[in-house]
Amino acid sequence: MKNQRGFTLIELLVVIAIIAILAAILFPVFARARAAARQSSCTSNVRQLALGMNMYSQDYDETYPEWKWDLHYKDSGTPTANNATTVWWNAIYPYVKNAQIFTCPDTNYHFTNRQDGHWGWFDFTSDARILASGINPVFPDISISYGSNEPVTYDHPKLASLKHPSETLLISDMETSLTGWECWDCFDPNNPNKPENKYRLRRVAYGNGSNKGYFWTDPSWTGPFDPLWEDDARHGRGQIIGYADGHAKFRQASRTTVDLFGY
Repeated sequence: MKNQRGFTLIELLVVIAIIAILAAILFPVFARARAAARQSSCTSNVRQLALGMNMYSQDYDETYPEWKWDLHYKDSGTPTANNATTVWWNAIYPYVKNAQIFTCPDTNYHFTNRQDGHWGWFDFTSDARILASGINPVFPDISISYGSNEPVTYDHPKLASLKHPSETLLISDMETSLTGWECWDCFDPNNPNKPENKYRLRRVAYGNGSNKGYFWTDPSWTGPFDPLWEDDARHGRGQIIGYADGHAKFRQASRTTVDLFGY
């Protein structure tokens, strides 16, 4: 009968060490590949949404959906005042016809519209109130993680009035579905050293930073900036932005400045 010989302890430890080294090399590669795939998916989402906005504008005399938060948002006593028919994500749904593309795969905000009332703007507590608001039934149970250029959807300008469509934010990774009004008319292309030109659009720059209040209360969007804040960007210290000419691409959080408003 032949003697059977097993692995020695040293041999087992060598095998385990080799496996650990391979894992240490490969796991970060796999993680980067997954992150790249999510970023690619987000870019596709944003591009489709930007194209949806432009298709809407072609059908409505070259204007984008108009929704004014101070006039159209929730009045708890009268659900008919919750006019959501022209909030951008509701208005362009007939053009995109896919509710899934309104959610970024890298968002860390997972409350649905029904759970948070879309940041308190609308009343999703009953189907009757949702219907009265004019909200498409696909939206109550999804989370919307993209936003539009608020001055564009508030002021209702003509598409032709945008001076630089290829450089004007239309849709982007964002903490709320509107960019906000931070210094929206500050940008001065004739004065490149003007401090206000470098102010950041906080809701865009820190797309996953709501728990730290960057886009609501922090005054330092005017600078100086802490580079660690960029860890709250969704995709490798930056966001995906869809522009008014229909293209979409990555932009670093440090460069999500007021020129993106396009005025």
